[in-house]
Amino acid sequence: MRLHSYCCWHVEQTSRLNNMDLVYGPLGVVAGLGCGLLLGWHLRARLGPTSKSLIMAMGNGSGEATVMGEGGEFKMILVVRNDLKMGKGKVAAQCSHAAVSAYKQVQRRNPELLKQWEYCGQPKVVVKAPDEDTLIDLLAHAKEVGLPVSLIQDAGRTQIAPGSRTVLGIGPGPADLIDKVTGHLKLY
Repeated sequence: MRLHSYCCWHVEQTSRLNNMDLVYGPLGVVAGLGCGLLLGWHLRARLGPTSKSLIMAMGNGSGEATVMGEGGEFKMILVVRNDLKMGKGKVAAQCSHAAVSAYKQVQRRNPELLKQWEYCGQPKVVVKAPDEDTLIDLLAHAKEVGLPVSLIQDAGRTQIAPGSRTVLGIGPGPADLIDKVTGHLKLY
């Protein structure tokens, strides 16, 4: 009899624990999710980058940080020299060189800016410059305002003379700042 009583008591206690699991199991999951969401929201608010302003120190030699990107939009501009009369494939290759070079530069110097640009969908716009002098003027202006730049010179193996400056990459950077430098140029 004693063994029977113990077995019934054990079955009853196990049954109660299983019923508690059914009640507290889902509540525990909900509580855990809620705590995780609140913690994530709190940390993002305190540590995450804001889209309204971005503190960035560019390689302008001063070492000072400037606030850029008040609008929250970022882009990269590729300026193609129109006087060289490059074929479409050549232009595509030169633009690719400029984009990769600009990406690597910003990846080293300002990974936070790169994240912002990637978050915006990595917009790239190709515009045309009439000649090399315009390209050099744009290069100087972009450097002046602290934008990353990459000037591509062709190796001269196919269509154009060796050392020809073909494409200027500007950015990635704040769209409003880039527009101040290249906003007057026409799309390629």
